[in-house]
Amino acid sequence: MPRPEDVTLAICTRERPEMLAAALASFTAVTPPGVQILVVDSASTTPATWEVADAAGVDYVRSDIKGLSIARNLALESSRRPIVVFTDDDCAAVEGWMAPILEGFDDPTVGAVTGRMLDHTLVGTQQAPPPRRFTRTIEGIDAGHGAIMAFRRERIVALGGFDPVLGAGRRLAGAEDLDMFCRVLDDGAHIVYDPSCVVHHVHTRADDAYTALHHGYGLGLGALTAKWVRLRAGVGLRLFAVVAKRTLSRAVHNRREHRRRDADLALFRGILGGFFTAVRFALDGRVFVDDDPPAPITLGVATHGGEQ
Repeated sequence: MPRPEDVTLAICTRERPEMLAAALASFTAVTPPGVQILVVDSASTTPATWEVADAAGVDYVRSDIKGLSIARNLALESSRRPIVVFTDDDCAAVEGWMAPILEGFDDPTVGAVTGRMLDHTLVGTQQAPPPRRFTRTIEGIDAGHGAIMAFRRERIVALGGFDPVLGAGRRLAGAEDLDMFCRVLDDGAHIVYDPSCVVHHVHTRADDAYTALHHGYGLGLGALTAKWVRLRAGVGLRLFAVVAKRTLSRAVHNRREHRRRDADLALFRGILGGFFTAVRFALDGRVFVDDDPPAPITLGVATHGGEQ
C-alpha cells in the first residue's frame, strides 16, 4: 500500500490568503506526517499567498498565468511523488481523510480515488455509504469532485494533464475535474469514490455569485460534452443528454426554491453556451488548444520553492 511519503497534497489558490490560511491550519493538523503539502498560487496579484504558505511551513510554487487547470498542471510538474491529491482553499479536512486514498491506490487498476465534500453545517451528521467503483467513460461525470480527488501522477501526465482551457479562471469555468475523470476511465483505469474520505466546504456564495458560479460550471460541462462528441461521438452525445436532462429536471423540481432554480437554469444556459463555443476549438490529443491564454501577472519577487 502507498505510504504518506508517496503523496503530494496540492492546494490551488488565487487571491484568498485568509481562506488559504484556514485550509492549511486544518490540513496540517490532520494530515499524516510525510505528506508533502504544496500551495500552488494561480497568478495572485500580491505576495500574500506566498506569505501564508511560508508562515505555515509548506512548499509553494507560482504560475504567472491564471487558471485552475494551469495551476493543477503546475502541481503535477512540481511534485516528485507518485500520487497527487487535490483539494480547494475553501475546504477543511476531517480526521482520517487520507487513509481511504492510500487504501484505494493499493489496487493497481485504480487510477484515481475521490472523496466526499460536505457542507460545513453537516459535520458529523451523515453516515458514509459504501465506496463505489467506476469503469466506464461516461461515469466520469459522477466519479467525484475537484475538491477532493487523487491521481497516479504519471498516468495523468501521460494523458496530457488537465485541459488548460477548462476550469476556474478561464472562460469555460468548470468541469476540468470531470473531464479528467472521463479521460482516466477511457484510458482503462478505474476510479474509486470512497465517501469515508471527507472534506468540508466552508465557503457559501451569495445568490448572484452562486448563480454565476453555476453558469461557469455549465460552460465547462458543455465544453466537455462538445469535446467528447468529437473524440467519441456516442460517448459525447450520451454525456450531453445526461447533463442536460439532469439539469432541467432539477430546475423543475426546484421551481419553488428560487435560489436553486435560478442556479440550475444558469447551469443549463452555460451547458448550451459551452457546447456551441467549444465545438469550434482545436484539439491537441484530448485537450483543447489554448490559443488565447490570459496575460501573465508577475510580482517581481522570488517566491518559488518546493521539494527538490
